[in-house]
Amino acid sequence: MTQLILDVGGINVMLPESQKGGYTTQREDLGEEVVMITGRLTKEIRGTVWRITYQYGYFDDTTKQRVIEACEKGRRAPIRCSFLHPTSDGESLTTSKFFVTAFSYPRFFWGRNQADGTAIPLWGDFSLELREVEPSD
Repeated sequence: MTQLILDVGGINVMLPESQKGGYTTQREDLGEEVVMITGRLTKEIRGTVWRITYQYGYFDDTTKQRVIEACEKGRRAPIRCSFLHPTSDGESLTTSKFFVTAFSYPRFFWGRNQADGTAIPLWGDFSLELREVEPSD
């Protein structure tokens, strides 16, 4: 099942399905809390944005390069992403603009040899966090 697509309309990277709790989406209120002198709490909420976290184990070299390219682009400017949210029926994804707020480059784990003797690196422990640019409620 597709959970997340980075840079829709640009690089367009469909990420593999994350396993074991490696994908979360949640709403975050944008606002301020103020405690008045009387102890009363007041809140001013201006809207809510989506926050997405994604983690994946191992990528092949081609996918790794495309994911890094999309994440670096999303650190500098908003990218359109499609994502599966908790109230979705699983059939449709929601699309919005996001910034990449955290990104860990994949780490080199080991190399494996193909039948012809060429070595292929294995990269893993990739994770990212996204924050919606504008409130979507």
